[in-house]
Amino acid sequence: MKRILYLVPLLLMLLAVSSPVTSAQAQPVLYPPELEYYDAQIAVLLPRLDDFQYQYHLANGRYYQALTSHAAAPDVPEVPDGITTSPTDQDETLALFWSSFAELPAVLAWSFRIDTYSGPQGDGYVLTVETVINSETWTRSVNYGPDTWRTAEWYLVQPFEF
Repeated sequence: MKRILYLVPLLLMLLAVSSPVTSAQAQPVLYPPELEYYDAQIAVLLPRLDDFQYQYHLANGRYYQALTSHAAAPDVPEVPDGITTSPTDQDETLALFWSSFAELPAVLAWSFRIDTYSGPQGDGYVLTVETVINSETWTRSVNYGPDTWRTAEWYLVQPFEF
């Protein structure tokens, strides 16, 4: 009987440590409805980006990189102001990609950039999209290449506080 009494506090400690998350701790993410519309626009962009990148890679031996389309993530549709910028190691600006597709709207309520990478398993690129809805910044990433961990569904960006 004494052995059981010694085990009770230990069992209580283990139960407290491994207790399930309560509903107060795990709140479901409420996605703004605008993200669904932006996803539809991005779905139109993705196959065209894939074709563009394929041709660019064939011609240049690497993927096309684009700096951010907008200086700040927009909260309303805006004309991209980063259209003439280019990375330091690439002459082509965002205008090359932008002018390749008549389907892209003249204004976007989201900004995007294209990052490239070369890893042990091969080359790839990531389309990162960002928007502001109700003063909250939302981001999404789509990976093309071997580093599948680079893909992320929409998530709310938490501001850094000092």
